[in-house]
Amino acid sequence: MPQTERATSVTRLLNGRAVILSACLVLFAHITTAHAQTKQDEESLRRLPGAFSDAFNNHNGHQLAAIMAENVDFVTVGLTWLQGRADFETYHTRLFADRFKEIAHKVLEVHVRFMRPDIAVVRHSWSAQGDKNIDGSARPPRFGLMTMVAEKRANDWVVTSVQNVNGSVGVAPSPEANGIRTPPIVVPRPK
Repeated sequence: MPQTERATSVTRLLNGRAVILSACLVLFAHITTAHAQTKQDEESLRRLPGAFSDAFNNHNGHQLAAIMAENVDFVTVGLTWLQGRADFETYHTRLFADRFKEIAHKVLEVHVRFMRPDIAVVRHSWSAQGDKNIDGSARPPRFGLMTMVAEKRANDWVVTSVQNVNGSVGVAPSPEANGIRTPPIVVPRPK
């Protein structure tokens, strides 16, 4: 191989290695930044259920709606599907003025799982007491599990979708679940 061809081959090889090294450094920097960001983001996400509970205990639909995205989808334990922050706020303001005016809500456990650096699933178990049924009768204390999907928008985490579920009071866990791994959050089942 002539000298100039060999020099060209060596130059190409070195340039190729430089490109690969540069790509690795960029990827490493991105992963390191994303990981460092995740700890702060996880703390923010872990606070979402507490903010929800605080607003519930203040019986304040506006405060509750503040953590929701403008286009939130929210499915209640009563199977009402609310679409958009305005309907979400109206619904909860009405509840707090009547059947939920004495409700006490408590977050029990929180679990966060990142789907991407800007999207996470936040699950929390909860207990509630002091609310009433549609007919005005008192409800027994309840337990449930809420699943929130949160998205980071303009450096703030907002809730974009929710599925809220009541636990069955006095009903044992399903026998089909025996031997299956215990989930990160176990909803209490009062007797």
